[in-house]
Amino acid sequence: MNTVGTILSIFLISSSLIFLISSSYLKKKRMNLRLKEFLPAAFEEEAIEQAAPKESLLKRLVLKGGRILRNVQFSKRTEKTLLEAGSQLKPEEYFIIRVLSGAAAGLGFFMIGLQWFFCFPAAAVGFMLPRLYMKQKRKKRLQRISYQLIEILGMMANSMRAGYSFMQAMQQVGKEIPDPLGPEFERVIRQAGLGISLDEVFEEVMVRLPNKELEVVIRAIMAQRKSGGNLAGLMETMEDTVRGRIRIMEELNTLTSQGRMSSWIITLLPVGLAFYLAFFGQDYFQPMLEHPLGWLMLSSAGINILIGWFFIQKIIKIEV
Repeated sequence: MNTVGTILSIFLISSSLIFLISSSYLKKKRMNLRLKEFLPAAFEEEAIEQAAPKESLLKRLVLKGGRILRNVQFSKRTEKTLLEAGSQLKPEEYFIIRVLSGAAAGLGFFMIGLQWFFCFPAAAVGFMLPRLYMKQKRKKRLQRISYQLIEILGMMANSMRAGYSFMQAMQQVGKEIPDPLGPEFERVIRQAGLGISLDEVFEEVMVRLPNKELEVVIRAIMAQRKSGGNLAGLMETMEDTVRGRIRIMEELNTLTSQGRMSSWIITLLPVGLAFYLAFFGQDYFQPMLEHPLGWLMLSSAGINILIGWFFIQKIIKIEV
């Protein structure tokens, strides 16, 4: 009987301890999930630290280089470009990637047997490539906003006619629309729930996403909310306006597509011909790489190519 009582006591005590430990763990887990939902930035550094040992060697190198340059002050322009491109990179990590890209380009040109003085322009081009990629990513991300606005304005207008409030319609958009506008609308809802005025929140949105159509829509909504009126009707009108603007821009892109293609062909054709002669006609092209007159001719040719490309881009670029 004493043995049964002892076993029963041990079972009850162990069960109570397991229950207390598991309930404490689950409570802490729920708390972390709630904090991560409302304050995701506080968990980014911890997540990076945990994932770093499992990442590739290149990513670990970038993260370590970023920690070394953590206290270096980078330009606001770099931070703004990364923010508008939707990149998760920090400015110091972005700088390390540019340095590694430049070093790889210079080393690659040196290893294929070209003259040493070609390594420096190659390294400079490699250093600029990540910046060009980030600017292109930023451009495409901001262009998606115009197309998303048509869907968002129609969705919000229909939701408000069905009885939703303005904030409820924005919450629905945040759940159903992908990046870039969907997460921004969710952020607006969270900040408004914390007591920040919608005017300040929308001003921050326009800073993070500098798009003309988005700015016009936000200004109109802010003015309508202050003066009153039919907000759903305004959104339908803005939807037609944005759709017409996008149609005009697409027509312009179609009309200028031949000019854009010509700019790339005219720019890359002499460069491709020079590389072809350097690899397959070395006896013919070698004096250009060894004689000072050849260096001067190659330099002037490169400058003229860049000038021509610049003027063609200015001609085919039409502001709407």
